[in-house]
Amino acid sequence: MVWKKINLILITFLLLAFVIAPTAKAGFGISPPYIDNENLGQGSHYEKKITLVRGDPVEDWKVEVITNVPKADDWITIDKGKEFIMPAGAQQVPIIFSIDVPKNAKFGEYKGSIRIKTSPVRAPEQGTVSILLGGQIDVNLTVAKDIFDFKIKGIKVSDLEEGYKAWWGYVPGIIKFSMQTENLGNIKAAPSKVKFEIYGEDKSNIVETIETSKIGKVEPFKTDWAVAELKTKLKAGSYWAQYKIFKKDEVVSSGEIHLSIMPKGTITAGQQNKIFDLNSKILLIIGIAVIILIGIAGLILKKKKKK
Repeated sequence: MVWKKINLILITFLLLAFVIAPTAKAGFGISPPYIDNENLGQGSHYEKKITLVRGDPVEDWKVEVITNVPKADDWITIDKGKEFIMPAGAQQVPIIFSIDVPKNAKFGEYKGSIRIKTSPVRAPEQGTVSILLGGQIDVNLTVAKDIFDFKIKGIKVSDLEEGYKAWWGYVPGIIKFSMQTENLGNIKAAPSKVKFEIYGEDKSNIVETIETSKIGKVEPFKTDWAVAELKTKLKAGSYWAQYKIFKKDEVVSSGEIHLSIMPKGTITAGQQNKIFDLNSKILLIIGIAVIILIGIAGLILKKKKKK
């Protein structure tokens, strides 16, 4: 009796394994399963990448996307369309959802969902059952007035040349300080101010303090490099700088970086040659144009004298 029970359990387990295994292989998921943005503005554009994942991509799947976001359905477009194919062999398929808020959209919340349905492209063989899988993306959008917010994700600084005296005054060196900025708001944004306290090589004394609020801005919901240009009168040499990045009056990022200031002409020598070559070509064209104009003027004067 005991062996019969054991055999019955084993047979039952094997049958379940055969039934469950195909379903597990055909598993389907959505990552991330949400589109969430509380900082949308009137007329703003926002994109969200969603990845469809399946367990065993042995065949083509048809994907159907059904949006249900009351009063905001027509704001949503999908780069692959509302129906497309997940090809055999593709385990992960990214799709981009674009949200385009009308300029006259009412302020407030817009919530709903997006259903993803999948089915095999090829009809199931006789006597077999086709497995239909899918999932849901929750949508939570808020249209608000101008929102200024950003996050600093990285920084870098370029080598520069020392300043020099010119007949009209002094031309300072330019520190190009680049900040990888993720704009979290719905208007163009950048750090409000950047401040440098610069030390000598031994870090014993502050040799110069400079700051600027003239910084390139980043488009809403984008990540890009915002560049600040700081003017320095320091001579060629090796320096250290303590930097501070401000969001209005708040310091949102700070740290230490190394500055290499090169002698004048070290970096721009090649650029100056290019400028000289360009100027030479321009002067040649201007010279030819002047000669032609003089010739035309001479002909006109001769005709007038004959009259």
